[in-house]
Amino acid sequence: MTQRIGDVTVGITAGSEFDLEIERSVFEGTDATLRPVDIGSTDDLIAELADVDAVIDRLLAAPYTASVVDALEACDVIARCGIGVDGIDLERAAQRGMYVLNVPEYCQYEVSEHTMMLLLAVERTLPTYDTAMKDGVWARDVTTPSVHRLHGQTMGLVGFGTIGRLVAERADAFGMEVVAFDPHIDATEMEQAGVKAVEFDELLAVSDAVSLHTPLVEDTEGMLDAAAFERMKETAVLINVARGGLVVEDDLVAALQSGDIAGAGLDVFDEEPSSRGDSNPPFSSPLRDLERVILTPHVAWFSREANDERRRTAARDVRRVLAGKEPENAVVEPSSVRET
Repeated sequence: MTQRIGDVTVGITAGSEFDLEIERSVFEGTDATLRPVDIGSTDDLIAELADVDAVIDRLLAAPYTASVVDALEACDVIARCGIGVDGIDLERAAQRGMYVLNVPEYCQYEVSEHTMMLLLAVERTLPTYDTAMKDGVWARDVTTPSVHRLHGQTMGLVGFGTIGRLVAERADAFGMEVVAFDPHIDATEMEQAGVKAVEFDELLAVSDAVSLHTPLVEDTEGMLDAAAFERMKETAVLINVARGGLVVEDDLVAALQSGDIAGAGLDVFDEEPSSRGDSNPPFSSPLRDLERVILTPHVAWFSREANDERRRTAARDVRRVLAGKEPENAVVEPSSVRET
């Protein structure tokens, strides 16, 4: 990387409704131009970003396919203001001589807290009581045997990275036993954290709550399918704050309807509406009509603190690249020879 900050343009997929105060503060003292753009499709990415030197993607409203990457002819770096980069063709970006950056540590506390919130809301049937009270009904007459204590239950974590470990700590504080499946983490390391390492099938069989904290890659896509739900307890709850593609959504709906599992708390979905130009985009799913299902709109990551941190971290790393320095959070580095 030989380019130095000068007359460069940084495209920011934030749109006109978002402020750029944090990004401007990071690039203060440079001649960089910050260009906010509205994105809703791959065509928009190509049209709006074809001439930029860097991209800071705050929304990931459209995927960076190979054709998009090829069209960004002047671009040296794509920074994702988040953890997951499954929406970017990483191999093609490397071939084109680009860095791909992410923000791997910014919302661990928020996501782990949201995980427990969803589990509590499902197990305590919070929406039932809340709706009754708001309808003017003192809800003593809607008590139900489907309400369960967490103490003594088993939490099964699929993935034992930073967020999984924080969830384990919180589950332990509620008196839950914790087991985990993660082929990339040594069993001894889990045991040192007070967590029992198990295989995936055993986790499904013994867990009262199955919580997903693993990246979406080829090996994990659709791992929670009909066969997996059949192996779970009929009283079990699924929590997903990771990626929607980990779950075969139609199979989940069928499992909930048939009673193969008891409930679900979901923050992510296989298909999510774009937020471009609409703060309240429509959401259509049969999950909306199911009892003991709690839905939130991919907000587990969010707090004011986390949002500011992800923007600042991504912008600082982009500035490092444009100044000819090594970034701190490179998911992909440029190939040694840039394709033309």
